Amino acid sequence: MKLKFIFLIIIISGSLNAQNNMRLSEISNIPLSYNPAQYATKKTFDLFHTSRWIGFTGAPGTTLLTAKINTENNKVSFGGVFRDDIIGAQSQTEISGFYSYSFKAVENLFIDMGISGGIRTIKLDNTMLNVYDNSDPVYSANLNTIFPNMGLGISMRYNHWFLSISSPSIFTSFFTFKNDYDVVYKRRMHTYVNVGRKNITLNNVDNLSMEAFLLYVSAPGAPAAILFKSNWLYKEKIGFSANINLRSSMGFSLSYLIKKKYRLLYGYDFATTELTNGLPNISQYFMLSLMM
Repeated sequence: MKLKFIFLIIIISGSLNAQNNMRLSEISNIPLSYNPAQYATKKTFDLFHTSRWIGFTGAPGTTLLTAKINTENNKVSFGGVFRDDIIGAQSQTEISGFYSYSFKAVENLFIDMGISGGIRTIKLDNTMLNVYDNSDPVYSANLNTIFPNMGLGISMRYNHWFLSISSPSIFTSFFTFKNDYDVVYKRRMHTYVNVGRKNITLNNVDNLSMEAFLLYVSAPGAPAAILFKSNWLYKEKIGFSANINLRSSMGFSLSYLIKKKYRLLYGYDFATTELTNGLPNISQYFMLSLMM
């Protein structure tokens, strides 16, 4: 029973740390998911869905819905994020709102500061688990717990360069098992650093612009992750992105802008290691954006 109990805790710990359920290449498409200070000149509404471990039963899946609205002078922004993560018997749902303020510090240097807050629910459906001992009290009740959540972020923009530092979750979360099994879980605070440049033009190439950036993520007790990504845009309509995660994966995405208002995106990632059952460790994601 002790071994099964430890196994269950490992599973739950993975689901509670769901900020890592998405690969960096996927997260990079929705900066609002990790930085409430993300700047945008337009009202934006994004719907994002990713599926990982294609062909594997109970594979992880994430759905994200974000909305951001600016005031007329673009100094104040507010909105919300809805996120739903599923992996096997586990599910996690997060609902949060955010507020950001932008101001000019010195000539050509702008600073954006943001804060977010909301709730996160963690659920575990024991009926979906293969239990060898139904009398084990660890499996006698489903897990359904709610945590508060708070995030902070700051971004700086200088000409076409940008730098941001943020943490989407600064609270430490705890939950308690029933039936005299008390488990204290400490969720690590992830720190995101994003630096890069936009609107890079290429000599002798018309109608083509590029954006390149580095996304760095760290957490206490865990190895850091680094993503290099470049976005290419042709005639302000057709987009192509290529990325490489120094720890685990690489991939690409294609996008198309319709009437400068609707954006469709498809992405594909593959890891450098296979799953234990020999299936390829790949993921694909889709995104629909509305810009107003």
